[in-house]
Amino acid sequence: MRKLILSIIALTILLSSCKDNDSSKLLTNVTGKSGEVVLVIEPDHWSSNIGIEFRKKLSQVHPALPQQEPIFDLVHIPYNAFTNIFKTHRNIVIARVDKDLHEPKMIIQKNLWAKPQIIVNVLAPDDSSLEVLVREKGDLLIDKILKMEMERYANNYKKYEQIGVADRIEKKFGIRITVPKGYTLDLDTTDFIWMENRGRGDLVQGILVYSYDKPDVELTTDYLFAKRTQFTKRFIPGPTDGSYMAVETEAIPYRREIAVNDINVIELRSLWKVENDFMGGPFVSLSFIDDEKNKVINIDGFVFAPQFDKRNYLRQVEAILNSVQKQVNESDN
Repeated sequence: MRKLILSIIALTILLSSCKDNDSSKLLTNVTGKSGEVVLVIEPDHWSSNIGIEFRKKLSQVHPALPQQEPIFDLVHIPYNAFTNIFKTHRNIVIARVDKDLHEPKMIIQKNLWAKPQIIVNVLAPDDSSLEVLVREKGDLLIDKILKMEMERYANNYKKYEQIGVADRIEKKFGIRITVPKGYTLDLDTTDFIWMENRGRGDLVQGILVYSYDKPDVELTTDYLFAKRTQFTKRFIPGPTDGSYMAVETEAIPYRREIAVNDINVIELRSLWKVENDFMGGPFVSLSFIDDEKNKVINIDGFVFAPQFDKRNYLRQVEAILNSVQKQVNESDN
């Protein structure tokens, strides 16, 4: 009897441990479209300044696209309609006034009702502080959801990674990126790699990796764009004689300096065109200095999708760029 009791206790502990460690495996996969956000909010708040602030943030125009697209597709759901069918959505924002709170706060939850899911609780003790919270922390809210969107793409790419292509990039440039299946090498030369993934219709998603000696001048936006065009003019011809890919100089660029996987990068967004032709689309690039090699490394993702919206296709290539890791030397281990 004692042995039986001990066995039952051990089995209970084992099952409890498995449940704690693998509870996410029991969850269903998320629902909803990429780039979509469900906002759960009371109707009176939605129609007030609080709703206006949410729309200003979550529905603002995405930077550097050829046609206007919102940064997210926002779906408003009142509390009484927030049933199980919506609880499995990939991106959920829950806005609520709770008079018992001492201060406004933003609480992040992941994989509560589905996986991989993010739920952002935006809470405040009264209406005015909720409005201020959305206004002041709205950019953080956007950043959290975008990072989760990128994480979903990245995890999927890891499942179907082309190891051989990633190895070639690492050997040539000293960096590693996750290259998913579907991308083919269009050109691999001394200091330049061009890959493309072709989809339905005329859809093309491209990745460029190139490097050059670190200059004695500052890496301004104009300088980085001029270097990009220098490479694309040389290596990416257009469909007609004398045509080639170039940066659209009439477009308003978007620049920020951020850290990606502990690498300090310059992120640039703008539009590309084909000189002497009529093709074009958006691109995003990451540029950083490799001090050991005294080189500027550039990874660049572009989209050509004349029949479709561009935002999600651009985010897919952006997720590849954001997988960048510096080469790890064995001596450093």
